[in-house]
Amino acid sequence: MNEFGRTIAYLYGLQGRGMKFGLSNIRALLKSAGNPERSFRSIHVAGTNGKGSTCSFLASVFMEAGYKTGLYTSPHLVRFTERIRIDGREISDRRLVRYVEAIRPAVESRHATFFEATTCVAFQYFADEAVDIAIIETGLGGRLDSTNVLIPLASVITNISLDHTEYLGSTISAIAGEKGGIIKSRVPVVVGTMEETAERRILRIAGRKRAPVIRAADTVRVIPARAGRSSFVTDRVRTGPVRPGLSGAHQTLNAGLAVACLSGLMRSKAFRSRFPWIRNRSIRDGIRNVQQNTRLGGRLAVAGHGRRVILDVAHNPAGMRATISSLLQKGAGHLTVVFGVMKDKDMVPMLREIGRLAGTVVAVQPRTHRARPAESVTRAARRLGIPSDPAGSVAAGIRKALRRRGTILVTGSHYVVGEALEYLKKNT
Repeated sequence: MNEFGRTIAYLYGLQGRGMKFGLSNIRALLKSAGNPERSFRSIHVAGTNGKGSTCSFLASVFMEAGYKTGLYTSPHLVRFTERIRIDGREISDRRLVRYVEAIRPAVESRHATFFEATTCVAFQYFADEAVDIAIIETGLGGRLDSTNVLIPLASVITNISLDHTEYLGSTISAIAGEKGGIIKSRVPVVVGTMEETAERRILRIAGRKRAPVIRAADTVRVIPARAGRSSFVTDRVRTGPVRPGLSGAHQTLNAGLAVACLSGLMRSKAFRSRFPWIRNRSIRDGIRNVQQNTRLGGRLAVAGHGRRVILDVAHNPAGMRATISSLLQKGAGHLTVVFGVMKDKDMVPMLREIGRLAGTVVAVQPRTHRARPAESVTRAARRLGIPSDPAGSVAAGIRKALRRRGTILVTGSHYVVGEALEYLKKNT
């Protein structure tokens, strides 16, 4: 095993320490590294679904405007280094090794976790590379998430639904309270579409912190145009017709949320002075070119075998509903669905959504101890009246699905999509 391999093995070994909610560890790690988080400007994004896509739309706009842009997202699909990018390029193996070795004594002394160590590496890299802006996605929740040491230019909360209830609370209000923990004193908070209970909780937190609230629904008009294009219009932005570079109606909402954030920031003279090239053209081109700029994968992405395979990382009921609705709007139906899911996810509502278009579910179990056995998925699908067969591994599931006619959807987890991408790359 080479040095990079040993470094990755060390980081993954930290996952055995589980998740620790609180900021004392990350603050100690960052202090040992010279507090790099204070050296760059940022936008901080939380929410249940759409975080990675919204982050990518924002990063793409800054890139199109010519700014050096950091992007920190999780989880990755194939390579760990996908999590940490500057201008769309992953951190190099050599730099990752160097940073991990530098913080390793502090990681051990604090018994820090995988995500704490990874966040410290990302922030150190962005500081050393003097990025103009970093777009940062929370890992889980917000209030006690390791990324929540930033004082960003804006906080963004995409949406809120029931997910990770064992960590964040069993009600929408409780989860909203955790997500709303990223709101900072007098820092604008941009709020996506969410149910009234969640929004009320977010607004209360914002009120206590005197944080200006920008509601995307009130800020951005999305005007449909021909051929899947839309115009995004605010008091400061007019993109003209543009087709978002990520597929699905929900991606138009994510792009609109990014536009609402940028429009709100453009009201500030300090922001306009610092980022004068954030204009209509860069916003339009950023929306259009998001996938090629940021390399974001697994969002209704088409891959391999004559464009028969669609991959999407929907991993909870709300995310699956958005994915299936987008496919139905495009006329999809009677698909073969390769589906695997984690043990802690609410599987039955996800399968109900899949049943709206699935001819058959091929149940798989990705290579992680968190995954639900394929046989368990098959039993649940059959109880719902959905034809299903277990296939074992993701690779076996893809092979089985390819023996059937028609389009294949691979979904249920980042792990499933990541393993599918690895298989398709080797066998296409």
